[in-house]
Amino acid sequence: MKKTLFVIWASALAIASCSFLDPLENGSYNEDNYQDYPKIIRGFVDKAYNLRPSSYNLAEFIGSEAAADNAVYRLQNNNTRLFSVGAGNINSNPFSTVWTRSYQAINYCNMFLENNIGLNTHYLLDPESDEALRISLQGDAYALRAWYHYDLLRVFGGKSASGELLGVPVMTAVSKIEDADPSQVRRASFEATVKQILDDCDSAYAYLPLSNRDYPGDKSYATPVLGSVRYRCFDQVAIDGLRAMTWLLWASPAFNPEGDRTRYEQAALYASRVIKHKLEKESQLGFDPYASFAWGDINSPEIVLPTNVGSSSIEDVFYPQSFGGEATLAPTQELVDAFPMANGFPITDSRSGYDASKPYDGRDPRFYASIYYNGSQILRNTNSEVMYTFDTSVGGKDAPGMLVTSPTAYYIKKFTYKGFNPYDANPVRGYRTVFLMRWEQMCLIFAEASSKAYGPLATDCGLSARDALAYLRTRKTSDGTDGLGKGGDAYLDECALSADKFDALVKNEWRVVTCFEGTRYFNLRRWNSTGDLSDINVTVHGAEVYASGSFTPKEIETRKFPSLWSPIPSVEIRKCANLQQNAGWDNWK
Repeated sequence: MKKTLFVIWASALAIASCSFLDPLENGSYNEDNYQDYPKIIRGFVDKAYNLRPSSYNLAEFIGSEAAADNAVYRLQNNNTRLFSVGAGNINSNPFSTVWTRSYQAINYCNMFLENNIGLNTHYLLDPESDEALRISLQGDAYALRAWYHYDLLRVFGGKSASGELLGVPVMTAVSKIEDADPSQVRRASFEATVKQILDDCDSAYAYLPLSNRDYPGDKSYATPVLGSVRYRCFDQVAIDGLRAMTWLLWASPAFNPEGDRTRYEQAALYASRVIKHKLEKESQLGFDPYASFAWGDINSPEIVLPTNVGSSSIEDVFYPQSFGGEATLAPTQELVDAFPMANGFPITDSRSGYDASKPYDGRDPRFYASIYYNGSQILRNTNSEVMYTFDTSVGGKDAPGMLVTSPTAYYIKKFTYKGFNPYDANPVRGYRTVFLMRWEQMCLIFAEASSKAYGPLATDCGLSARDALAYLRTRKTSDGTDGLGKGGDAYLDECALSADKFDALVKNEWRVVTCFEGTRYFNLRRWNSTGDLSDINVTVHGAEVYASGSFTPKEIETRKFPSLWSPIPSVEIRKCANLQQNAGWDNWK
């Protein structure tokens, strides 16, 4: 049977792929009659969901941390490392897959939404269940289209060579090869892209259930197609989260040259709605803002929106060869130094008690939950068995320069499954998912936006920006240890009295709370108001660690970006004559 080739050229993107229309053995459906097969129609939405990333070990997550100042790759020929030091080329754009998968997914959403074909298709025999499914799938399609446009905007939004603030090509109609005209592909303005995202959020909100959870005694999800069966899908709470993310991006200095404060107000409003829902509704399911969050708990009530679940092999990426890993990626000294002391004060503050001869003593509990350093141990889940002890001191088995070891003398602990030991007779790997939205991110969005809109102590949205940071600094870590605020948080209280100090604290909280989750690279760019590259073109360091416990910083590499903005994949620029490249990447055409 002839297979349809859908070509997604950005707004009709130049990426050919085989059709989802894999025929039955008897060839009973094709591109002309697939509307008669409900499973295929529903498959449009399923396919768009399945295109979401399911691992943090991707360029836009962990990889982008190494394009910022939180991490470095061990191998010098890694595409992201080449990209960040100015040695990349047009064929090694680390973000190309974001472009490709996003427009593929958007096209599937458009196929479902075209002429309301998805809404008007019947999927189930039971009328009540069928109606609930049809309505929720319609909401899913709008929500996914909004999400993928947001993800594209976050990565590729920027300025043209002429200084025009640009978004991405907006795609709201089905694209087929016979209709594709690459000369018509243009980037929408940043504002127009945002408007499309928010419009789709509004449409999705009208169709989606409030929450994909099963609440005790709640009969509103009586049909078998609502509630936790939709665990990985959008709901109204997640739409509010996406609205908050979109408004914060648009409010940020790089994309808000007029300084429109109402954008921060909107970001704070929607983030506060998610926070309120978690505190008031999901407490029924065990949500506690002060409890620890386990990265392997894929059903945690803290989660706002997860992706697909898969078995994790991330330990291979983080651990040294002597513990079965490849030491692919390593934290920088700059990130290590960003973690404050246990009393909440930065290590640069004389009140912190930081001792350079014992640099890893008395640190923020979140440091111990995120970073392995000299002398730290990998403990099995019960914490009763030491499986491995790191020796990153000069000449140690895990020190820089040894066989397949970290170039910085630090290793990543976050995300790892503590039940995994490569030397077990039958090693067990944990399950993981990417949390596209979760409680801590909403608190950070609210803290940043509410402080900018109203001030650190104002409670216009029901809580203050200071309160939101207190939730993050006070809670137990993923290791179950107490947070910073157990004995009070004098530094947080001090910063809350100064807008500038609080802004700096929020930015550092973004860094330590979401390290290795792929926010640092994009945050540094959206926070930039001048176009000056000095805050992204920095030198990153590792450590030369001594047996005494002290260390000397060791220069690793210097970032050399020609622009604040990420480059559009060059293959798209070449195929689409009117698709503008971001400023600074003239040679990536």
